[in-house]
Amino acid sequence: MLNYLLIAGIAISLGFLFGKGTHAMKITGIIGYLFTGIILGPSVLGIIELSSSEISIITNFALAFVAFIIGGELTAKLLKKEGKKVMAIILAETSFAFFIVFLGVFLFSGNLILAVILGAMAPASAPAGAVAVIHEYRAKGKLTDAILAVVGLDDGIAVLIYAVAISLVTVFLSSGQLDINTAVLYPIKELVGAILVGGGIGTIFAYILKKIHEKEEIIALSFAGIFLVAGISEIIGASLILASMFLGIVIINLFPDENKPVFDNLKSMSLPIYIIFFVVAGTNLHINVLLSVGGIGIIYIICRIIGKSGGSFLSALSLKTDKKVRNYLGLSILSQAGVAIGLALLAANYLSSLGKPGIGTTVVTIVTATTVVFEIIGPILARFSLTQAEEARVQ
Repeated sequence: MLNYLLIAGIAISLGFLFGKGTHAMKITGIIGYLFTGIILGPSVLGIIELSSSEISIITNFALAFVAFIIGGELTAKLLKKEGKKVMAIILAETSFAFFIVFLGVFLFSGNLILAVILGAMAPASAPAGAVAVIHEYRAKGKLTDAILAVVGLDDGIAVLIYAVAISLVTVFLSSGQLDINTAVLYPIKELVGAILVGGGIGTIFAYILKKIHEKEEIIALSFAGIFLVAGISEIIGASLILASMFLGIVIINLFPDENKPVFDNLKSMSLPIYIIFFVVAGTNLHINVLLSVGGIGIIYIICRIIGKSGGSFLSALSLKTDKKVRNYLGLSILSQAGVAIGLALLAANYLSSLGKPGIGTTVVTIVTATTVVFEIIGPILARFSLTQAEEARVQ
């Protein structure tokens, strides 16, 4: 039987040390955490070998925590000032990612179904990498605000794009008959459910937290809210990330001054959560799986980078946003992990039901393998962008 307490101690200790090392190398501590996971995981030493349910519990909590912190940054003042521009950028970068990947994969493979599905995987970002870099370097500024808004909200657009894409696939394969559950009910559960759960519980906790002043009690109740939202979201099939983000948005915006300490207190204890999350993520980054991606995987990586960065740049340019946002936002939101893999698994199951299991297997393999690339280069490019924008406090 695994001694989880000992493993947690080893993981955090080594993760912290390797993170300090990569931070000193001016890469970002996240790469050190990921490297720790790779070393301790099945690919090398085999010290950490978690079941899928154990991994799910750890990653879901960490993602809910990160999304809650993001929500706390999206104040009414910020959304009123930058909200329209941010939404326009999100729509552009997600749409560009879909179309560029779709076009690249279709031209390379000639497989229309595969091109549509991989295109639908491209828009989703992983918020944990970007947020961890922001906190590691205590970044502040217009680019930082834009990153937090985009990585928090673009998963919602990604879910909608996936629903449209899977509907198109249904038309192609089923003589024009749409699957109402996939095309309509799934995105409703993901998005509307997230708003209702996060907003409802957020309203209750906003009133409770504003009356609490002890740091320990604030932290305890904050974790209670995060666990409740994450758990209910899993039960009803709502987006855990979006629900947790709405929890934070409601709490900070109902009582901005009274509830600001909620997020300040949680940020002060975020480091061990980030370390554990990325160490666990590292145990699942099987480098050898990269050998299986082939030409389509390389096309997916290149086209996704072009789509995300190009869409962000062109939309920011047309909106005349700050040049820091225009030049560096796209490079800061390339991390990809849980949401994309989840959508890939959903697509694979659905394609199997339509008699196309081979395409589903290809999609899961490519998305899982390219996650290794994006989880490594994403934080590095986020650090580079924040440094170039002079918003990171680099020692």
